[in-house]
Parts: sequence; C-alpha cells; structure tokens
Amino acid sequence: MLVIGLTGGIGTGKTEVAHVLQELGVVVIEADKIAHQSYGPGTEAHTAIVNRFGSDVLDDTGAIDRSLLGKIVFSNVSHRKELEAIVWPAARNWVTALLVEEEKRGTRNVVIEVPKLFEAGWDEIVDIIWTVESPQGMIGRRVGQRSGMSELDTEARVAAQMPRQKRVEKADTVIENDATLEDLRSQILKLWESIPDKPDVNPK
Repeated sequence: MLVIGLTGGIGTGKTEVAHVLQELGVVVIEADKIAHQSYGPGTEAHTAIVNRFGSDVLDDTGAIDRSLLGKIVFSNVSHRKELEAIVWPAARNWVTALLVEEEKRGTRNVVIEVPKLFEAGWDEIVDIIWTVESPQGMIGRRVGQRSGMSELDTEARVAAQMPRQKRVEKADTVIENDATLEDLRSQILKLWESIPDKPDVNPK
C-alpha cells in the first residue's frame, strides 16, 4: 500500500488536490476531520482539553467549539503548543488504526491530508510527501472567500505553520498552485502518472 502525505499551508489548495486524487480511486484521510473526531465528547483528548482550557470552550451539546478554541490557541503560542500536544498524538492513533484497516481491505493507495505533517511527526507514517504551495496573495483571497476569515486571523494561522521554504526542502514533491483549478488538476494527473511502481488504483 502506498501512503502519500499531502501537506501545505492554509489556503494553498490541499483539498482540491485531494479531490482529484479521490477521482483517481485513492482513499483520502482528512487529518482535520480525524482530529475533530479524536477529541469528541467521551474521549481522553476531550477531557484533557476541557481540563486545560476550561468548559468555556464547549458548545451547547458539550462538544468542543473549534471557533472558540481557535481564538484562544492562535493568540497564544504556548496555548497552541499545549493543544497540539493533546490532539496530535490522539489523531495519529486514529489515523494509524485507519491505515491498518485500509490495508486489511486491500486498499492500494492512501493519501493523508494534514497541514502540519512535519510538525506533528506524521512524516514517519507515510511513504512519500507532497506539499501544495501558493503565492501569499492568493492564499489570503482563498481563505477570505472560503471562510470569511480576516486578514489578521489568516496571518496568525500562516505564522503558526512551518514556513514554506522548510516544507519545500523536506517534501519529495512540490505542487505549485498558482493558476487555475484546471491547471492544478492537469498537474496532479501528470504527477500521479509519473510515480514509479505505484500500486494499481483501489478496487471499486
């Protein structure tokens, strides 16, 4: 089974790349969704987060309100690192279990989409690493259109991630998303075909 780590900064286009790979029959694991599940009510991570940041981060259902928690951790580096120390190991355990299940099912290709792949040490559980990069101006526009996030909030999230140059140096392949979606799709299709000795696409 081939496991690709797909990373890149906020607003660079990782999700679009993942969608193209899904069309090719690749199983995509979205780390952000897994992380959210890993600290759902009743989990050890949920208890640890509430104990550290207080019940004010909970919504009316008792789940962690990601927006409220985000305002706390992205305005304070030490708080962000404390949260990451709780969530990253929990999410990694979930992802590792999913990889075991996919291999049992006979899955041939898996992509793990994870923004902080290197920071979290998840480069240890993938075979190859792709990073998606974009010009700073495009990132701001995309994030604003997608989530309505302010320029300051976007900059805070960019600052909390590994700098572009370090990702580029560490990755096996750099995908430049600086044009249209059609150009990006064409780039991914060519990249996929260029992988030597990759397993066949997953069975339908």
